[in-house]
Amino acid sequence: MKAIIIAAGTGTRLYPITKDIPKSLVDVGQGLTLLETQLHSLKECGIKDIVMIIGYRADQIESKLNDYRSDFNIEIVYNPFFESSNNLMSVWMARHCFSDEFITINGDDIFDASIIRELIKSPHPITMVTDVKDQYDDDDMKIISVDGLVKRVSKKVPVEEANGESVGIIKFCGSGPKIYTDMLESMVRDPENLNVFYLKAIQNIINAGHEVHFSQCDPNDWGEIDFHPDLEMIRAYVSQTNLVERILDKP
Repeated sequence: MKAIIIAAGTGTRLYPITKDIPKSLVDVGQGLTLLETQLHSLKECGIKDIVMIIGYRADQIESKLNDYRSDFNIEIVYNPFFESSNNLMSVWMARHCFSDEFITINGDDIFDASIIRELIKSPHPITMVTDVKDQYDDDDMKIISVDGLVKRVSKKVPVEEANGESVGIIKFCGSGPKIYTDMLESMVRDPENLNVFYLKAIQNIINAGHEVHFSQCDPNDWGEIDFHPDLEMIRAYVSQTNLVERILDKP
């Protein structure tokens, strides 16, 4: 199993914190960076093959990854267009890594290893990790699911119609990698797709008649750092739960 971490963006919504460092290297508490929490969770699941898609402050991320090369097989994919495109282009640039089974992970996710363990169990070609909350907001990547399948995924899903949220972690296996690669190859030929989220490709895959399943997780087992309140909440969680000690003590 391979993990592909999408972390090329500039993280402007966290300015001034991310003015000089990439979001992946933001301190989430007790000296641990966001990237390090991801690597520790993946290591706990036995995943050693890592593809890191980078762009903004790439040299800093590469320097941090050097500390982990004894634990992981790390491949770097650089997106030189990170300032002028959205993450659909970042994912497309890593398409040569889409072989066998792999998981894509948003670079601003912090997650418990149990989410990955459960996702790995899915036999389906494409499986998204989702959660269910009491309420959603306009910035949530909301989903509508019916009979165990994702039918719609977008921030534009009306909050009153949403019955789940995309966590930003997706597994591809079997026919899934080719389905995804073919869709990305088709989409990048349209200039209008240069500034869209990669989840538009997932929606297009659904629209084309392919099934997208989901693996539901507890909303307390993950977090996404987009805005300053998100970071403050994560840091409070890390402090209250001794997350750093638990991560570092795990084999």
